[in-house]
Amino acid sequence: MKNIFFYSLIFVLSTTGFSCKKDEKKDSTPPVIKIKGENPYLAGKGTVYVDPGASALDETDGDISSKIIVTNNVNTADTGFYYVKYNVSDIAGNAAVEVQRTVKVIIF
Repeated sequence: MKNIFFYSLIFVLSTTGFSCKKDEKKDSTPPVIKIKGENPYLAGKGTVYVDPGASALDETDGDISSKIIVTNNVNTADTGFYYVKYNVSDIAGNAAVEVQRTVKVIIF
């Protein structure tokens, strides 16, 4: 009798979809980057340019601002237009849309 109960229990558990696996959803949403400060940004010729930065938020990972990669070619020795680019990806590998700040170096 015990054997019948045991085998019946195993049959029921194996056919009802019983599982110890966690139901995980795939993260397919990219993070969003927001520029801090002015855009476009005016900088004086010969001054030191200090980038105001950007923030990045992801639905799954939260604040990932510290992971932002900044490409900055601003040269305040010469007047003209320069571009600061911000990129970031979340833990799942979803890349944000690149965001760009325009920096105009002028003579004040």
